[in-house]
Formats: sequence, structure tokens, C-alpha cells
Amino acid sequence: MNTFTNLKYLTIVLAISLTGFACSSSSSSDGESTATINGSVEESQQQKLKQNSTAGVIVTAGRVNSNGSVEAINGVQTETNASGNFSLEVDAESTQHLVIMAENQGTTWKGYLSGEIENGNSYTLKPINSESSAEAEIFANLVASGGADIVNKADVESTVSSEVATEIQGNTSTASTIAAGLINAAEARAEFYSEMMSSNAQAALEATSESMSEAQFRLESELDASTSAEQRADAYNVFVESVVNAYLNAGLDASSSAKAIEVWSRTYVNSTASTSSEVRESTRKNTSLLVASAIDGAIRTEAEASGMSESSIQAIVDSGVQLRSEIKASSGVDSEIKAAFETYHEEVRTTMENDGSFEASVIVEIDSKINASGGAKATFETAVSALTNASIVVNVYQTFYAGVRSTVETMLSGASEAEINAVTELMILANVAS
Repeated sequence: MNTFTNLKYLTIVLAISLTGFACSSSSSSDGESTATINGSVEESQQQKLKQNSTAGVIVTAGRVNSNGSVEAINGVQTETNASGNFSLEVDAESTQHLVIMAENQGTTWKGYLSGEIENGNSYTLKPINSESSAEAEIFANLVASGGADIVNKADVESTVSSEVATEIQGNTSTASTIAAGLINAAEARAEFYSEMMSSNAQAALEATSESMSEAQFRLESELDASTSAEQRADAYNVFVESVVNAYLNAGLDASSSAKAIEVWSRTYVNSTASTSSEVRESTRKNTSLLVASAIDGAIRTEAEASGMSESSIQAIVDSGVQLRSEIKASSGVDSEIKAAFETYHEEVRTTMENDGSFEASVIVEIDSKINASGGAKATFETAVSALTNASIVVNVYQTFYAGVRSTVETMLSGASEAEINAVTELMILANVAS
């Protein structure tokens, strides 16, 4: 776990690990010829059927075909018990793109599994409800579009909320739009990896995907076991940090990981601009929390590496806490999100001005040039505002990075390479999100 993971979240993750690694492939089913899928059903995130002692909900399994339709798997069926829980045996070797379905009083909810499953192992699915059903609809569209192999379920998890689920229930085309946006974002991530890691890009992508699947498995197990809103919130907080760590686990440094996540987020937001205001605002809020965690962690890492004082690093930590708090409290409206990132940018810059590692007047001038009319940031924001094509998006980002570095090199002409690199990365990270 990286240096910027909150201690509270670390404690939770350790507790998860001790109880048997999430969704877990750590325990065997009764037979080696099937995989065991455990779960429960709820009408909403707040009202679990098992809390109402509702029994007898029919639970079946199906596979998503190449056209996005769901085909039931013959002979795979069970019922929820008196507590609303179920356990379903599925032959993993004969099943791809697995969907679990629960039917009760004419209503069918769905959920799908993250990553590969294997016979002989047991897995826990998060509670099946309207949100998981919306995710399953998106998954079906991903399969039909050929994007299921590059879009991780953690990507879907990072974007779907109750508002998105409601929209998908009333307008099925929304699921198609979201799936297309997730594919665009995944392609942009792959292009970024290719630029940053060259021949190692594919292996790094696979490592990221594997770590993201592990994060998703942990989340699903925690959500299934949760009994309060606070526990669910803690599980999601751990999930966000774990997704950020998934990029680090692939071999990217903290700064490059934050950039990759920002590229992914912005491409997805641009790609779903045609959805309703409720979906757009929910999307903006959820993806911005992920970006905020990544950028805040990367800035702390860069600040520590550059030799900034403990008080300066603490000021950056406090600014990051405030940033996430403001995003969580927002409605997701674009102006609110931009204001939160701008406040964070100002506080990081002020901290750099006041730290003895840098010359205050030079930091102010560098940042002013970056943010001036016609400067690197204004040019970047104009160029990237509606882009969804992976290669073009990444080129625009690379141009922005180069512009910031050019400004820093000009203003710090006599500085060491280490100082130029540190200031460049800090300025990029403080200015890239908005």
C-alpha cells in the first residue's frame, strides 16, 4: 500500500484480508466441477430483502451472448433462504460473461462477476439490486460492443450510482452510451500506457486490470457483509484507494498513475456528455473523487521526494482531505467540481511558495504563466474539452505536459535537473484537473 493510503482504510483492508480475501477464491466449493457464487438480494441499497426475511426468491445464472442478449443456463437455479441469501453452483469452464439473475414478484434484478472465475472456488457477489442491474445492462452492452475485455468491472463500479441506475431503468439507451464511454476511456488508458511504458505497456495493463479486479472482489464481499451506510462508505473509500494503487502496482510512479487516471476520467466524462444532467453530474462527482485521490497522493509523493518540510507536506495532506470532502459534498455540478480543484490548486501553490525548497516569486510566476490567457492550461482545456479519441486525447495531454515543462525550464534556467523535474511534476498535477 502506498504512502498516501489513509490509516483507517489500511486497517479495513487488513481486516478484509484476514477474513478471507474478498470475493474470494480462497475457499473451495463442495465439488471441483463447479464454482460457487454466494450473494444476497435487495430491493435497494438501503432495504435488503434478507432484512425483511423474504425467502424463496428464484436465483438463476445466464451468459451474455455476443449480441448482448442474456441466455439462461439450463439447470442452474436456486432460491434465497429465510435470510435472503443464496448459493449457486455454476460450471465456470463452460460459461463466459456470467450474469446472476434474481426474480421476485415479477421483478428481475441482475449482477455480474468481476474477473475470471474458476471451478472449485467460491466467490461472493455484492447484493443484487437496481444498481447492480444497471451495471449488468452496461456489461451486456460492453460484450455486444467488443469492449468487455478492456473495461474492468471496477471501471463500471466507479461510474454507476443510484442516479445512473434510475436513468438506465427508464432509458435503456443510456447503458449503451455509458458502455461506449467506458470503452473510449479504456482505449485512452491503453494509449497512455503505450506512450509511458512502450513495450511493457500490455503487461502493465494486464497487471492494472488484475489489481482492479482484486479491488472489486474486496468491495463486493464488504458490501455483501455490510449492515450500515457507514460500512458501505468505508468499503467504497478503500475501493477508491485500491483502484489508485492498481496503477502503481503496474509499475507506474505516483505522478504517472495520477495522469493515467485523469486521462481515463476526462475521456469518459467527455464521452457521456449526451446523457441527462443527473447522469452527467453523478459521473462527474464519482470520477472526480478517483482523480482527486490519485492527484493528491501523487503531489504528496512528489513533495516528499523534493525535500519539502514536514509542515508543508501536512498542509498538502490537509488540502487533499478538503478536496475530497468538497467533492463528496457537491452535487456534481461542473462549477462545483472546478471550484474544488481550483481551491486545491491554490493551496498547493501557496504551500510551495512558503516552503524553503523553492523560491516563492519564481513559483508564482511559473504558475501565472501556465494559467495565463493563451498559456499551457488554457490551450489544454480548449483542446481537450470534447475529445474522445484515444490517440488525440493522449497527444493533447502530452502537449500540455511539454508546455508546463518548457515554462519551468525557462523560469528555472539555472536550477538542477532534479528541481526542474520536481517543480514540473507538481505544477502539472496541481493544474491538470479541473
